[in-house]
Amino acid sequence: MSETTRTSDQKCVTIIFNPFSGSSDPEERKKIISDTLADLGYRCQFIATTREQGAKALAAQAVQDGVDLLAVSGGDGTVMEAMSALVGTKIPIAVFPAGTGNLLSINLGIPMTVPDAVTVALSGHTQALDLVRTDEGRYFAIMGGLGVDAQMIADTDRQAKDRLGKLAYFLSALKNLPRRRAYVDIILDDRPPLRRRVKSVLLANMGKITGGLEAMPTASPRDGLLDVGILKTATLGQGLRLLGYALLGRTQDDPDMEVYQAKKVTLQARFPEPVQFDGEDGGRIQKLTAEIVPNAVRIYLPENSPAVLDLELPPAETVQRTAKRRLLIPLALLSAAIGTLLWWKRSR
Repeated sequence: MSETTRTSDQKCVTIIFNPFSGSSDPEERKKIISDTLADLGYRCQFIATTREQGAKALAAQAVQDGVDLLAVSGGDGTVMEAMSALVGTKIPIAVFPAGTGNLLSINLGIPMTVPDAVTVALSGHTQALDLVRTDEGRYFAIMGGLGVDAQMIADTDRQAKDRLGKLAYFLSALKNLPRRRAYVDIILDDRPPLRRRVKSVLLANMGKITGGLEAMPTASPRDGLLDVGILKTATLGQGLRLLGYALLGRTQDDPDMEVYQAKKVTLQARFPEPVQFDGEDGGRIQKLTAEIVPNAVRIYLPENSPAVLDLELPPAETVQRTAKRRLLIPLALLSAAIGTLLWWKRSR
């Protein structure tokens, strides 16, 4: 089903539209998008996803129809479905964030407001991004995981996300902190297996998670590698320490986090474990293989996107610089507070 606002001499933006994404009114969201595009001289065609026809099928059909510009208005799951239909086509996609988490946009620096996101889409500035493909043919762009992170997502239902927003994920995380650790063999490319007892194993193409926390700071969607995070925390104190490192953008320095890089990763659990892909529940499986697909898709990005800036420095050096910048703010505030206190004492 599609709706079009048109003038014959205008270029058309085809928008795959998920009416159930996020908590905003879908008709109001449509109006904001169409009004913004009209102001810039474009018309738009909305193609709504349904239970029978998802974003992947709609994107494939749009490409076959030869659209001028393809965009997605929806959450991360909707965007990823559409992207999976574009792998290998070199046809770029624009993202108008409309979900609860919008982690893809957070990681790539895509504006959250419609007018700004539309401006980025019409700028013509595109970048190639890596994607990750599982052995079942499923693609993900941000991060997959096995263990407590996946259970947290499975326990966060649609009603909770609509009612509480991002808070729903944090409440689910607290609920799952006592969850047992799993026994997992981890095979990186052709190296010998790593046998670990883990809380989670993260497969990251990008590093930020809910709340903008840097779960995997060295992950980059431009380096042709998967970052593998093996999380072994067993106590509440260890979990809080990891959170502190995440706030500083330095989770790779936590003693209970091992970080590796590989092009292909296989996880073999002793028992079926929950898995997630880009924040979508993937059920429970015992074995998972994931492989990086370099330069899989093209996407419209702002010129100051982290994915663009990643090209200037190696990921490890970027992480060190980011961590130093994050430390400067609390240090500056602490220095100001001490200076104010000393001034106050001297003036008494």
